[in-house]
Amino acid sequence: MSLNTNTTVYGVVAVPEITKRVAANVGKTYGLAYPLTENIGAGYFNKASGKELVENNLKQLLTTALGERILLPDFGIDLKKYIFEPADEQTFVAIQHDIVRTISKYAKGVKVLRLRIFPLNEYGPGGSHALSIQLTVQILDDVNNTFEVGVKIG
Repeated sequence: MSLNTNTTVYGVVAVPEITKRVAANVGKTYGLAYPLTENIGAGYFNKASGKELVENNLKQLLTTALGERILLPDFGIDLKKYIFEPADEQTFVAIQHDIVRTISKYAKGVKVLRLRIFPLNEYGPGGSHALSIQLTVQILDDVNNTFEVGVKIG
């Protein structure tokens, strides 16, 4: 008894390099690159993933005021309300509480390792006082991926 070993192939057989590239991207999360900038040939809406995506999302979360997003009124943190508060431990604990609570709600794949808050001796774009927020974070899926995220509020 003999078996027929003829196989019909439709389409094009994938090149091994392309197969490896596609396999490496399976399971990756992509999102909108922030801030929106024009990329010649790709337009304004570019994609980001990994560290770049997490960093962009955290910056957007920290710089968005509560109620600023129409369909997500709880998204963001009202950090500007702390600008004219006394630069004491009570204020910094309140800021820390707001930041950690909001990150745990909207950035579930991120662990905050360190949070530093500095009052700046300069004025923000609106002529008011400013704060500097510095986060050291770790992506939970990749424990070797630790990085800093910083924003200026003012």
